[in-house]
Amino acid sequence: MVENKKYFEKHKYRDPADPVVGAFALPKLKFIEACGCFKEKGMRVLDVGSGNGTFGWYLSKYTDDVICVDYSAQLLNDNPCKLKMRADAYKLPFSAGVFDVVFEANILHHLDHPERAIEEMARCSKRYIVIIEPNRYNPLMFLFSLIVPSERGGCASFRKRWFAALRKAGVDIKGCIVTGMISQQNTPRILIPFLQLFDFNFWLGEYVVIVGEKRNGR
Repeated sequence: MVENKKYFEKHKYRDPADPVVGAFALPKLKFIEACGCFKEKGMRVLDVGSGNGTFGWYLSKYTDDVICVDYSAQLLNDNPCKLKMRADAYKLPFSAGVFDVVFEANILHHLDHPERAIEEMARCSKRYIVIIEPNRYNPLMFLFSLIVPSERGGCASFRKRWFAALRKAGVDIKGCIVTGMISQQNTPRILIPFLQLFDFNFWLGEYVVIVGEKRNGR
């Protein structure tokens, strides 16, 4: 965990308002919205491992009540969201069932025990749990995971694993896509119009996007 914290903090991340970040995040949020999330006014959203606000900034367009948490104080300092705090994904400092949506993107594959983090997310959620993680079956993502030690967890990131972890935590799968070829940090802006053609569901997509619903959340 400490090693990954140093890995994140030594990088300079694109601002959430950057067009590349928008091209990465918005199609995924559109799918999540279509699954029923973000429809209720005044909903509470928790963004776990929010970093510098890649998704939190866009989530705040749906509701004013978005809380961003991250292990890194430095990344939180760069996060433009209003409500943010330092916290450990294994021990979120919130009561059970206080959020309508608990969301994470690209944090689970960095953890030694991601299933524990999913259980903690489910504990804090009243209804929805959303996870966005790399797809190891994408050749570029798999190669990146092999080359970069702190990204090695991406080699074990795939749809069936996250399905199993969510179901074990008492969460049913409401929707899932494997999609995208845009990286919010590494993709050149000039390639965006071409790579947006891959914003559909195909098994070689770079990211797995899963919307889950707690069994007692209806």
